[in-house]
Amino acid sequence: MTRLPHRARRGYIMLFVLVALVAMTVSGLALMRSMDTNEVVSGNMAFRNSTVHSGDLAVQNAVAWIQANTGNGVLNATAAGSGYYAQEAEPDWNQPTLWAACGTCQSVDAAGNTVSYVIHRMCTAQGATNAVGNFCAAMTSNAAGAGGSFSSDAVNFTGTARNFYRITVQSQGPRNTVSISQTFVTL
Repeated sequence: MTRLPHRARRGYIMLFVLVALVAMTVSGLALMRSMDTNEVVSGNMAFRNSTVHSGDLAVQNAVAWIQANTGNGVLNATAAGSGYYAQEAEPDWNQPTLWAACGTCQSVDAAGNTVSYVIHRMCTAQGATNAVGNFCAAMTSNAAGAGGSFSSDAVNFTGTARNFYRITVQSQGPRNTVSISQTFVTL
């Protein structure tokens, strides 16, 4: 093997070092960009989780509204201004006017999330639940805890039926985060 003179070898080392320096710079920039992306994704997930947890308070407020209006006939008719619909419907959940119809159904929590709710009674029509042609999803049980059934040996229902209500909650948070959740309750 022949050795090159010292003068001829000078440029090879410098070229190798420059290529290694460029490769390390590019990999460092890629690592920084990857970490920035991970931080943004983690932040977005934290905001989404915050909006989901904010919905719990709205469900509690909706249940309190239902309980406050049970027994006085208010639940037999739609009260859009209170966020209540006496019959089951499947609205466009992305329509802003649905959530803006009830000013008292909206609140802002400590995290800055705007939370709104809408209540639907699970009936085919407005009016009394026992009216002709009005079919309502209801939970039935008697004092012994056994419900009515179509089986031959079932205990017949003797108590008062309790209606089902669907509470839909929309939570809007920072970075255009929106969560929609539904809860079914019977009271």
